[in-house]
Amino acid sequence: MMKDIIKEKYGIQIRQLSVYQRYQCFQTPNSFFLIIPVSHFSQSELTELYYMSQYLQEQSDPYVCVFILTKEGELTFKHEDKTFALLKAALPALNRSFSVGAELAEFHRKGRGFPYEVKEAGRIGQWKDLWGKRVDQLESFWMQKIRMSPLEPFEKKMIESFPYYSGLAENAIQYLVDTELDDNPQAEDSGTICHQRMERNTWSEESLIRIPGDWVFDHASRDISEYMRSTYLYHRDDLLNNGFQFLQEYEQITPLSSFSKRLFYSRLLFPLHYFETVESYYISPDSEKHFYEEQLDYILADCGRYEQFLQTCHDMMNVGSAQVFVPPVTWLGKGNSS
Repeated sequence: MMKDIIKEKYGIQIRQLSVYQRYQCFQTPNSFFLIIPVSHFSQSELTELYYMSQYLQEQSDPYVCVFILTKEGELTFKHEDKTFALLKAALPALNRSFSVGAELAEFHRKGRGFPYEVKEAGRIGQWKDLWGKRVDQLESFWMQKIRMSPLEPFEKKMIESFPYYSGLAENAIQYLVDTELDDNPQAEDSGTICHQRMERNTWSEESLIRIPGDWVFDHASRDISEYMRSTYLYHRDDLLNNGFQFLQEYEQITPLSSFSKRLFYSRLLFPLHYFETVESYYISPDSEKHFYEEQLDYILADCGRYEQFLQTCHDMMNVGSAQVFVPPVTWLGKGNSS
């Protein structure tokens, strides 16, 4: 039992286990604890995340989780052949009104001061190689499928749609390369603590807690673009009603440099939602495949509107500026093959 392991390893008596987001959790009178699976992390990456959480706590971030060491001074413990870590935070503040844009800008501002080198959890300067590898892997898989007789509707749709999304991905990679050649990073473009995937529900009034297991060290535009992508894909009414309020709130704390704006746009150009859906379909059990089938249908039906979203983001990045910070991608909105 998890309760017995926690008592043995940490000396903490648990009354009741519950769930917070996707993690097991419990409370004591003064603290909130999360039990997070960490088998997919190397020990050196966990150590980096440990120091990041300690650093943010020192910066008086009221919502950050910190790792609790076992009685033996270990970062992790084993349970049923899996590795876990115990994290501690202040009790969640419920129904607190806040600005996600301003909160994220402040989080990034603090994270830029992290004084140690980050290797395992670092993603700075790696987008081009990671994206290229992803495209190459799916292209190789796509070519295998072309030679077969696709029986599944999902595979047929993937075969037909891949050339379009591969082309969009290549545009994103070229846009990134041009940005790094043509523009110069500013002080606010230095690396900071980011999220592996900053989505609309990563921070909400019920979930302001910062969880180190979700972090990487990267350029701030990673979080900004993924938050905008998630809002567009799954909370479109909010985008229609509030426009680009999130970006405006962020820039009130930290104005985006032209380099930041171009990185933001290159990341939105890369169709990560398409790649993740196709990849997830093939690694998921049969019981979950239907979800990704529906997800792919949604993405394919929406691709024209996604191009319009990209054009709107492009226009927003250049509003109020005498010069064009973010060059256009001229073919967007002129039809596509999917």
